[in-house]
Formats: sequence, structure tokens, C-alpha cells
Amino acid sequence: MKKKVKKIISVVLLVLLVMAALSGMTYAVFRSYLRKKGSALMLGHSDHATVSDERSEPLLDESEIDDKMKEQLDKATEDSSLEESKESVSVDLIVFAGQSNMSGWGGDPEGAVKVKDGAGVEFRSVSDPTRLYTITEPFGFYENTETMNDLFMKRGSLVSAFINAYYEESGVPVVAVSASKGGTPSTYWATDVVGEDVVTRYLNAKNWLKENGYTVRNQFIVFLQGESDVLENVSSSQYLTDLNTFSSKLFYRGIDKFLMIRVGRTKSDPDAYERIINLQTELCKTDPRFVLISTMLSYFDESYMVDDYHYNQDALNA
Repeated sequence: MKKKVKKIISVVLLVLLVMAALSGMTYAVFRSYLRKKGSALMLGHSDHATVSDERSEPLLDESEIDDKMKEQLDKATEDSSLEESKESVSVDLIVFAGQSNMSGWGGDPEGAVKVKDGAGVEFRSVSDPTRLYTITEPFGFYENTETMNDLFMKRGSLVSAFINAYYEESGVPVVAVSASKGGTPSTYWATDVVGEDVVTRYLNAKNWLKENGYTVRNQFIVFLQGESDVLENVSSSQYLTDLNTFSSKLFYRGIDKFLMIRVGRTKSDPDAYERIINLQTELCKTDPRFVLISTMLSYFDESYMVDDYHYNQDALNA
């Protein structure tokens, strides 16, 4: 009898061990699947552009970048203009985030304004987090990760013009960090993986500046996003919840203010984004952590667009 009981116990233990092992394997496989497929599921349609302007077709790899674009990108060199006076001059650290109009899918690097001497530099948190670079358009072209990859879609952004205006107003040079991806609704930005990606880019820059003797004065994020929430019918409550989730991660790690550029229009419908525009406006009125810094995109007519969704470089320079 005792032998039978021992045998039964042994069999039960063996079954439990096998089940535990299978459970662990299943979880590992599932977690691996999420890591591989999660970003694709999350990014969905945004893996490929659906625009009419041929300049905005995604490139499969770096070898497809044309000679003119390479020449423009090669203009970026290590920038040491702040180094001689870095202990006496403060800098403002700004992360530029959002979707395709922040990335500049409809822009033109040759038509982008040149950043004024001393106005700002780029810190490449992803591709070379070891130095400061002169800002050239397309800004953030190589700043791609598995989570946030624009497939070389960037053409010419609003960043250069923004930095010139910011410096003219404040007299403080900007250290700019790229964190944008086209076709991304608020649900994308609210995910942990995206939040961690943006936080990492921000902290890489912040820590490098401090370690190299720079004084970081203000720390901001400039955000231009919301078009995809209309196109994908994301509810108003979900949009606001997502913004709070995303921004909270940044505030917790040191960002001072969330600066918002309000979305504009589609080429065919000037009122297409009215619901999101109203939400963004009200949020900035009622929450002091959010600041509405531009409403200009709403006032451009269709002549400032290269297709139904994307502004041209004239609009981005304004």
C-alpha cells in the first residue's frame, strides 16, 4: 500500500513538474512573440506610408537614400560651439516627439531654414550618444529603434525653424532630441515600451550633458500628434487617458512642461481634426503641466500640403 502511495505521489509530482515546465515555455514563447509582433500589432498601418507624394514613400534600407539626401545629411558635423563656454552658458533640453508632421514626412531638406549659429545642437540619443551635432534637416533621420522607426521617411521638419524662434525669444541654446514616428495614435504613445523609449532618449541626453559639464536649465517635450486618433476613431476619453499616461512617465523622470503644437487639418477637410483640436486646447487651459505653444497649422490652406495629411516645408518653416 505504501509503495502504491509513493508511486502515485511520484507520478503527481512528475506531472506537476512537466506542467510547470510547459507553462514556463509557453510564457517564454508568448513573451517572445509579443516582443517580435507587439510592435507590428501596435504600429499597424504605420509600417507603410499611405500618401500620394512619391517623396514620402518609405525606404527599405539605408542604401536607398538618394545622393542629394546623403549630401544634406553629411552636412551634420560634431558641434563644439558651446564647449568653450559650457560652464557659464545654460542650455534647454527639448525632446521633439509626435507623428508624421513632427517627423516632417512632407518636408524638403533643401527648403528648410538653417539653424542660426549658437541657437541649438542635436544630441543623437540612439545613433551616437557621445557628442553634439550641428542640426541639419531632415532632423533625427537616423534616430530609429525597433520601437520607434520612421523607415527613413523624414524629409524636412519644423525643428530648425522652431529652434531659431526659441533662441531669438529666450537667448538660450537648445539641445534637441528626436523621438517621432508617423502614423501613431495616442494608444501607441501610452504603451510602456514607447514611454521607455522616449524616456531613454531624454535621459541619455540629460546625463551626457551633466557629465560633460553643461548646465541644463529647462527640460521640455514638444509634441505634435493626434491626427491618427481621428483616423482610427480613438475616443476622446481614451485620447486624454493616453496623453496622461505618456506624459506622466516624462514628468516623473524630470520633464518640466509638455509643450503642445496643435494639429491642423487634412487637405480635403479643414475641420477634420476639430474634436482633437478642442481636446488639446482645453487640456492646455485646465492643466498647468501642458502648454499650447502653436495653433498655426489650423490656419494654413490646402496649398501648404503635399497630400491629404502632410504639410510642406513652407508650413513647417513658419
